[in-house]
Amino acid sequence: MKQIYYVIQTLLRGRGSNIIKIISLGLSLTMSILLFSRVAYEQSFDTCYKDYDNLYQIWSVFTVKGEKYPPQEQNCGPVAGAILENFPEQVEAATSTCHWMNAPLYNENARFDERKIVADSLFFKTMGIEVLSGNPVKDLQQPNVIFLSDRFAGRIFGGENPVGKTVNYNHEKDFIVKGTYEALPENATVHPEAVISMPTLWNDGVGNYSWRGGDSYPEYIRFRPGADKSVVNARIDAMIEKYRPEEDKKKYGYTAFVKPIRDTYRNYESVERMRNIMTVLGLAILFIAALNYVLISISSLTYRAKAVGVHKCNGASGGKIFGMFLLETGIIIAAALLLMTLVLLNFREFFEDTAAAKLSLLLAPERIWVPLTVVGILFMVGGVLPGRLFARIPVSQVFRRYTEGKKGWKRPLLFIQFAGVAFICGLMCVVMVQYQYVLNKDMGYNPQRMAFANAYWNEDKESDAALRFFKGLPYVEAVTSANNTPVSGYSGSMIRDASGNVLFSTRACYYMREDYPAMMGMAFKAGRMARTKDEIIVNETFADMMHWGNDAVGRTVDVDNAVQMKVAGVLKDFQIGDFTEAKMPFVARYNQHFTGTVHVRLKEPFVQNLRQLNKDAADAFGNQTIDFVSYEKQITDSYNSVRVFRNATLMAAVTMFFVMLMGLIGYTADEVCRRGKEIAIRKVNGAEASSILELLSKDVLVVALPAVVLGTLASWYINGIWMEQFAEQVPLGWVVYLLVVIANLAVIVGCVLWKSWRIANENPVNSIKSE
Repeated sequence: MKQIYYVIQTLLRGRGSNIIKIISLGLSLTMSILLFSRVAYEQSFDTCYKDYDNLYQIWSVFTVKGEKYPPQEQNCGPVAGAILENFPEQVEAATSTCHWMNAPLYNENARFDERKIVADSLFFKTMGIEVLSGNPVKDLQQPNVIFLSDRFAGRIFGGENPVGKTVNYNHEKDFIVKGTYEALPENATVHPEAVISMPTLWNDGVGNYSWRGGDSYPEYIRFRPGADKSVVNARIDAMIEKYRPEEDKKKYGYTAFVKPIRDTYRNYESVERMRNIMTVLGLAILFIAALNYVLISISSLTYRAKAVGVHKCNGASGGKIFGMFLLETGIIIAAALLLMTLVLLNFREFFEDTAAAKLSLLLAPERIWVPLTVVGILFMVGGVLPGRLFARIPVSQVFRRYTEGKKGWKRPLLFIQFAGVAFICGLMCVVMVQYQYVLNKDMGYNPQRMAFANAYWNEDKESDAALRFFKGLPYVEAVTSANNTPVSGYSGSMIRDASGNVLFSTRACYYMREDYPAMMGMAFKAGRMARTKDEIIVNETFADMMHWGNDAVGRTVDVDNAVQMKVAGVLKDFQIGDFTEAKMPFVARYNQHFTGTVHVRLKEPFVQNLRQLNKDAADAFGNQTIDFVSYEKQITDSYNSVRVFRNATLMAAVTMFFVMLMGLIGYTADEVCRRGKEIAIRKVNGAEASSILELLSKDVLVVALPAVVLGTLASWYINGIWMEQFAEQVPLGWVVYLLVVIANLAVIVGCVLWKSWRIANENPVNSIKSE
């Protein structure tokens, strides 16, 4: 009990430095635990499925003119079923899915936008999802059937039994609820809230479910327990050759392979890149915080040595002194954890947005080992290292000044802190600049005040009336339609030569009104917009890939094995998708029918008019859901992962900068105290205040300069890895990194000057008298 009393008294006496320790540790623990929890969360993806080690995903690989395209998750429809049929000893179940039914569900007037998937009858058996009611193997073979997760069913029907009830899809058709299943967590590759039967699409004639293209189906297989999984990959190409039409084999190659579903999300390049960078950031923050705690603690040796000597005079052993310091460290870490909890509770939304996941998921019981490990490492580094130094202080320190070690143990700690801060600052600057660059870069079209929505009218009379309706709205500046949008991307089409051989795959807009390019602000390099159904327009990249040079207009080309189409014009390249995508070839066909993706340019005020547009569209077209969304918002949302990473690096930079300043202040204060007599003697011998400040600044710069340069070089290397995801990169040179070095050194020197100003200008008699 006496030890606890002495520890509390010590903490109260040094409350100034202890408050600094608690704040720096609290902020550091918050960021490092969130970063490591996010990494652990991503590593836990797809473990929610039953026997997930036996669940594999099918990947397709197309080859055109000897060039293999990257593996893709979309497959030809029959592949999964063929694997089940040809490998009965290894494969227990297989399923095909697609994502073509994304419109809202309605229960009377209540609207629900939860995730939906279209799947065949073996979906639940293959995925290992527990079915709570219904018989999906039988029921999902029927059209217009839907299964709901228990969570979603509760939202729609409350406590009522949903089986047998109906929900409406997009004001178009009714689905019968045939069963329910256990809801899946967010960290799953496939986690729909509703499963719609595949025959629903077939009845409507939607999709190409064949061996001849139509690669739009994510597919999965489940191996039997103990089966030799390598057999499927060894024989799958021969199996596919058996089913493919001979004519297609001459035009392009098609193979497939299977790999564990656990590797799907975790092996995405963007996920791997972010996981590695977040791990580096987490480690940097954790160890800089721990070493900063060590630095501040050891800096207090000069004035705590006598207290330790007194304890030893009263019979305290080195072990008890060590234990007291560990207890002191434990209390400070506990206070830092309390501060972390308060910060997370008060800024929950911000941290969930920064981590791109709910805190309840990141800090779930199955991941409690993450904060425990972080706290354990912090306790071991921050408690054991300085604790051993305190325990070694001899009894004689009661009678003389303690000067052990001088600066040898401080400079390495400062070096690591300076390097870490320079690293995160260099990273933060580039991330923030690149984010603004991709948001503001010209995309080759004008998205300002633009909104779009999917809407379909089968009859010319209906579509003409719809066009007149939108044009007649007073807040609408212009309106047109096309198939899909540049920001969300387009489907693919195969381009063939005169002999029918595939040349390459292009992005294709299957129909586009004549006024579309002008309204979108797209510019023609040559020619004009297509005006008849046998005319097309292409972009510059398409013309380059066809080796047409500047003579593209008037050429003919085979698109998707159709009749020869005549090139009416060449568009200047515009960005398809976001700037993580490279330039892609593009072709568009003419169609004056007003349908598909409706594009509207609104007058100001845009937000208010967009809200009114959705209200008016809902009133006018009650037979379908027409939701207009902002083009600019879609573009911004496409960079959400970049924004999240920007926020994370910004928070990490602020945290590490604060921690570094606290350590530097502690170091400078200790140096001023330790060298007080030396400084006084220098002043007595005629030294000016400026020379004293220069002396102390140079002492820190010897450590800071190489550390900051090293940290900045590390940030340059990591920035290069992170920037690989962008096809368009902000032009940054060495000047940016030089400015990072200068800015860091300026802050460090400024801090030293501020903390040393008093002693440099103080009467030296005061320092000598205190000695």
